[in-house]
Amino acid sequence: MFLDKVKNLAREQLLQRAAGQILASSPERLARMWGLFEKVASDPKDKREARRFRWLVEQGHPFGQWLERIGDELNVAAKTSLVRNLYGYAWFLSRSHRARFKQKEGFEPPHIIVIDVTARCNLQCKGCWAGQYGRESDLELELIENAVNEAEEKMGVHFFVFSGGEPTVRKDLFELYENHPNSQFQIYTNGTLIDDEMASRFADLGNVMPMVSIEGGESRTDSRRGEGTYNQVMKAMENLRRNGVLFGFSATATRHNAEEIMSDEFVETMIAKGCLYGWYFQYIPVGRDPDPQLMVTAQQREFMRKRVYALRNAYPIFLADFWNDGTETGGCMAGGKRYFHITNDGDIEPCVFCHFAVDNIKQTSLTEALKHPFFRSIREGIPYDGNHLRPCMLIDRPWIFREYLDNCKDVQPTHEGADSLVTDLADDMDQTAEQWAAIAERAWANGDAKGIYPYPPADADRPGMNRKKKTFAED
Repeated sequence: MFLDKVKNLAREQLLQRAAGQILASSPERLARMWGLFEKVASDPKDKREARRFRWLVEQGHPFGQWLERIGDELNVAAKTSLVRNLYGYAWFLSRSHRARFKQKEGFEPPHIIVIDVTARCNLQCKGCWAGQYGRESDLELELIENAVNEAEEKMGVHFFVFSGGEPTVRKDLFELYENHPNSQFQIYTNGTLIDDEMASRFADLGNVMPMVSIEGGESRTDSRRGEGTYNQVMKAMENLRRNGVLFGFSATATRHNAEEIMSDEFVETMIAKGCLYGWYFQYIPVGRDPDPQLMVTAQQREFMRKRVYALRNAYPIFLADFWNDGTETGGCMAGGKRYFHITNDGDIEPCVFCHFAVDNIKQTSLTEALKHPFFRSIREGIPYDGNHLRPCMLIDRPWIFREYLDNCKDVQPTHEGADSLVTDLADDMDQTAEQWAAIAERAWANGDAKGIYPYPPADADRPGMNRKKKTFAED
């Protein structure tokens, strides 16, 4: 334990130096920052990733330009928290903590916990995945605090996602953010309540990252979220950018908007508004009025998979695709493999789209819930046959999920109608999965499964600035 403290102190000092590199934001300093991470990393995978990022900066890749944007556009608190929390506590400083958990409990702790802090929302968006949880209840602040404490202290988790409902309706959460300065909180919000005062409070904290939901352009967004919502979203983004807050967009692809939200025009607009992140999801028929006809087609999903790789290798914004980035996460993340979900009623679900649970945080600890055979079977099944382009037990291999339910009789749906995914909609889900399998199996066999960014060639070991003009989007 004493040796761990000494090592963490040294790493804390390294993080302060790294934060200084971000603050300076020149390409040379950014490359030096990743060189420091590469040098100090003890895990081979961490060393490999740091080397990749250092190389990308040296080559003039948009990733380096994104880091420069962070240095130029964020306030000091946001930049410092990003380095200290995400690249520090959630990556380096929790190593020994997580190792002790694994040694004691027999499995790796998750990296992320998603918590629905409320069911209240000022909008009623069509197809909302949380739309059937109820509309009134908040998850008690004490229960949220207990969950965050357990995750930090026992598991070494320092990244939390708050969803809803609409998280910004709860002003008492600011106290929680302040009480946990070494953790990062990403909140999914419709943005309509983020005025300049709230944006200023986020700016002062530094460790809160709003992800503002949007469906595309004005007509597409307003048709799902209500007239005038798009303009409110644009205003929220202006408030966040003016205050130097780290924020991004969240877009759910349907059969009707997949091409729009993957367009150059859309991404360029988001960058112009100040977004530094973008998270892509796909519509899943759960929640309010589930409709499998809204799901993207197999051809659209393949378009999205290739398109998101091209976009993030062409623009200075970090883009992630919840399903198509299975190659980066080693397949599915559910069941505590990398993350799990707590509803506003305290039910502990394997995934935000998997509305089934056994345990509730009002009766059990997070650690004990993760030990349940339902969660354990999900973790142990990943990555199935090894094809990371088919990571999901709900939309890619729904028959496997039905087996989990059959084998764990105490699992219950967390709201009325949640079981339609495995009853009324089972045939639709199987058909969708089979159509995608035909494409994904061929792509996997051909080696066409790229990660988020390219890796350096074997002869690119020696650091040194060489900012070449090169197109990465089609590598």
